[in-house]
Amino acid sequence: MSEPDTRRAGPLTLAAPEPEPDLTGALIAENAALRREIAALQGALAEQDAFLTSIAHELRNPMTPILGQVERLLAAAEAEGARQPSPRLVQGLARLKWLVDRYIRRATTILDVSRAQAGRLVLDRVPVRLAEVAGEVAAGLEPLAAHAGSTIMVRVPDDLLLACERVALDQILDNLVTNAIKYGDGRPIVIEAERAGGSGVIRVIDQGIGIAPGDHERVFARFEQARLPEAEIRTGFGVGLWLVRRLAEAMGGGVTLRSGTGEGSTFTVTLPLHH
Repeated sequence: MSEPDTRRAGPLTLAAPEPEPDLTGALIAENAALRREIAALQGALAEQDAFLTSIAHELRNPMTPILGQVERLLAAAEAEGARQPSPRLVQGLARLKWLVDRYIRRATTILDVSRAQAGRLVLDRVPVRLAEVAGEVAAGLEPLAAHAGSTIMVRVPDDLLLACERVALDQILDNLVTNAIKYGDGRPIVIEAERAGGSGVIRVIDQGIGIAPGDHERVFARFEQARLPEAEIRTGFGVGLWLVRRLAEAMGGGVTLRSGTGEGSTFTVTLPLHH
């Protein structure tokens, strides 16, 4: 038999623990880098807004006296028409006035975008008859709708009074109806409204290509547009729906969208009623 091994093992040696990484220093450095990046982005956005404001003034200001001259010519033609009718002249001047006025509106939209982004969009709230504004918007956009093969129907109660700014309401409806014409696939467009509690509920409905549910929030973002088929050409600034939401919220209301691909779109704006 072999003798038992009576040797003893030496003392157990433990490896020294590795030093903990300096997470605090790394987080501080990362936070500082993020702050610098945010500051740079804010600076770039401020420069962009200043540029847009400058461009808007440059686009709009020369057109104001032109619009005044067109209005004077139109008034003179209408007065002359009472004695010697010239419907083609009156119609042509009316069309020219509409084009110039729409040009000025688009330049004003850029100004409103800059004001909204800078938090300087302040709107008054006065009694406004919705049917009157909706009728004016529909009449103004009728040539554009006819060119696209669409019609515009207005179904708004005559006695529905909103507490809002008239120009802002006009711009909201103009943007929504223009959007409906653009994506409405040449089908009828409806502006309808009703009372719901203390609010007026306005719907602009089209039967066009629709918007996929995943894009519903994106189309309200600044400089974003609905996704179009590759064959379609993008037009506009991509700020219309963003501005609609900002204007509605500035007057104590809001806007929502119900749509699906190929199912048309319904934009619903809520604004306070005048009491």
